Amino acid sequence: MALSAQKIVDSLPVQGDSLSLVAYQRIREDLMGGRFAPGEKLKHRDLAARLGMSATPVREALKRLVSEAVLTQADHHSVRLPVLTPERYLEICELRVDLEGKAAAVAAERATPVDLEELRGIQSTLDAAVRQGRLSEWLLQNERFHLAICRCARMPVLLRLVEILWLQAGPVVNALRGNPKRRGTREHPHWQIIAALEERNALLARALLADDIMRIARDLLPGVQARAAQQDR
Repeated sequence: MALSAQKIVDSLPVQGDSLSLVAYQRIREDLMGGRFAPGEKLKHRDLAARLGMSATPVREALKRLVSEAVLTQADHHSVRLPVLTPERYLEICELRVDLEGKAAAVAAERATPVDLEELRGIQSTLDAAVRQGRLSEWLLQNERFHLAICRCARMPVLLRLVEILWLQAGPVVNALRGNPKRRGTREHPHWQIIAALEERNALLARALLADDIMRIARDLLPGVQARAAQQDR
């Protein structure tokens, strides 16, 4: 995936463009929450009606998501949620390893006690969702955890790039995930990442974060391959 500096700047929220930003955020939440299936066609008019707003801000929000390679233009009045190829999925995961690994290393130096307490709170909520088998909440808290680490690093450009990568892979990943595995609270790899941040161990934090990303990537790759093969038929 290639993102030019100008495209990154163009995709940032514009002051005063509040309705299109609201539309963008709500569509983004729907995408990350698995409301739409990979390959599904989304009509501008239907989205506007569901969001309770005019077509113009929805059209602008969708244009932004197309520029971020989250959606593709199907025709003049609709967009489509793409089906990721295995190659693109792995590329996104490798970029996440580089960027989120960097964020984790920097966060080990910059994270405050308040930051660490926020991470513990997110992970506790995630653990509760795992115990109760609440898939959508688990997925939401997993995303929150990873993005919170990027915020701990105080690197806004890096955070924005990671958010775009999550948007590109998130809907497909959510469509493939089954029920979360129930396991002891302290066994979740995220607790080890938090401990590394507490210890200010940048190398360990980076390594643990990378392992967390690639472990899930390996689990989901067969499903990505199967879905892509089905799409090609």
